[in-house]
Amino acid sequence: MDIFQIGIVLGVLAFFAHIIKGLTGFGPAIVFVSIGSMIHSPKEIIVLASLLDIIGGSYLIALNPQFLDNKKYWMPIGLLMVLGAITGGLILSIVPATAFKYILGFAIILISFWFLLGKTGENKNTQNSDKIGIKDGLVGAFSGFSGGLTGMGGPPLAAYLGTKFEKNLFRAIIVPIFLVSAIARFSTYGTQGMINTTNLWLYIFPPIGVLLGNHIGNHFFEDVKQKKFTILIGLILLLSGIRLIIT
Repeated sequence: MDIFQIGIVLGVLAFFAHIIKGLTGFGPAIVFVSIGSMIHSPKEIIVLASLLDIIGGSYLIALNPQFLDNKKYWMPIGLLMVLGAITGGLILSIVPATAFKYILGFAIILISFWFLLGKTGENKNTQNSDKIGIKDGLVGAFSGFSGGLTGMGGPPLAAYLGTKFEKNLFRAIIVPIFLVSAIARFSTYGTQGMINTTNLWLYIFPPIGVLLGNHIGNHFFEDVKQKKFTILIGLILLLSGIRLIIT
């Protein structure tokens, strides 16, 4: 395929991947990076995925400005994720991440069954959270560290917040956190000279797919009941764990 055809395929892929993000607030990389890396340079796909996360997260916040209400909670976690990602990236340059990927992957798979079986409980917080605890900070830092070391930092934080908040507050908190993380990742790639805008179609069709996918996912969000939402998180976590183990 030429770059024009690849751009169209990636645009369709981004569309379906970001329907998931529109519904849950996270998870598009599982689809976009996993499949996209099979048809184009994995390095460029990872860079592009971070840009699409910025576009998707920004669009969801534009549609739902109330996502920014919990600054005292999501901003510190976002910052800790960035610091953790830097630490994980530095360690990756010294120590191979193979063993850590397997351990994290199996742990995420086990946690996913907890969601799939509906064991996370119904009494989740539905109120605004403006206080970050030590546990919240540690999970945020660990998620960033996991992302820096393995490329997948979302699942640990999603698993933690999924047991703590009901679906509306979960999505409202996780979207800005991952937006901050995506901005940091894309900026880092830029300083390393990894952004290649000469493949213009890759920066036209996928962003269009992202906007359409997020719009549709956001539109149908209210139709997804809490139980089904919990199961959907479980499925995304399950796929995340499997991807960590087999890649």
